[in-house]
Amino acid sequence: MEEKTEYKKLPIMQELESLRNQIKDSKTKTKKLKIPRKAKVRKGKLKKGWIGIIKIDENGNISGEKQKVEDSTIRLKDKTYHAINGEEVGMWEGKFPVILIQTWRKNPMPIKRSDNKNETYGQKYIMARMLGDTIKVKAGGNMGLLYIVGIGIALYVGYMALTGQL
Repeated sequence: MEEKTEYKKLPIMQELESLRNQIKDSKTKTKKLKIPRKAKVRKGKLKKGWIGIIKIDENGNISGEKQKVEDSTIRLKDKTYHAINGEEVGMWEGKFPVILIQTWRKNPMPIKRSDNKNETYGQKYIMARMLGDTIKVKAGGNMGLLYIVGIGIALYVGYMALTGQL
């Protein structure tokens, strides 16, 4: 047979007090949240302009990476460009500079408080960086062809002058 245990109904204040005591008595362990290893920037790279990035994808995945800041822009490994202005940089445990970036936005999440609602402040920096990263076609290849043709004409004229046909 089953035993049924009956609970005494206590007044609300006594129940609340007993719950508080249980919470104090229970030992819950809390773990420190660690920065992803790929987003941890040490002193050497920090001096060269690198920064840790914690990237939040559209599907909710969170990953970390290190990227170099050039002209207030960052190019992620998935070839997306983002502009920063310094309000977005936070320090992880006071040691490592980190930026939180949502991949579907051009600007990272601001960590420092500001009333700036404008999301287009970085467009000109992003466009300049994209133009700078494009592959440039060298125009010097045509000059080599011109030199070869010029030398050929000079040799022909010299040959004609030496043989007396000119």
